[in-house]
Amino acid sequence: MNVLDDLKRKLDKILKDPNNPQLFNEVGVLLYRVNDLKYAERYLRRAYELNPSLADILYNYATLLYSQMKWKEAIPIYQDLFVIESNNKEVIEKVGDSYYQLGSYELASNTYEPLQKVQQGEF
Repeated sequence: MNVLDDLKRKLDKILKDPNNPQLFNEVGVLLYRVNDLKYAERYLRRAYELNPSLADILYNYATLLYSQMKWKEAIPIYQDLFVIESNNKEVIEKVGDSYYQLGSYELASNTYEPLQKVQQGEF
């Protein structure tokens, strides 16, 4: 099955279950894969609104925002994910990189400190 067929099938499911955050997340990911970032963001945002505590949703939505250079929007979502996955090196790096891209060098530096601990196995 190709991505577009899978997307159509999942959109049909959303019509039957419009409050299912996992379906919105899956559609957002599929739209991201076909490079439709505008609609991917729309679906991932809806998934986040429906359930802002699922790690997959947080990761996918924050990563999409980050990839579009929407660092200011991505930071709080990555930080929520960090609460769930406190030893996730990628999350720490993305938050630090986002602060750096925004010119908040001190916050970036402070964010990278836990990364050093994770890399040294102290975290």
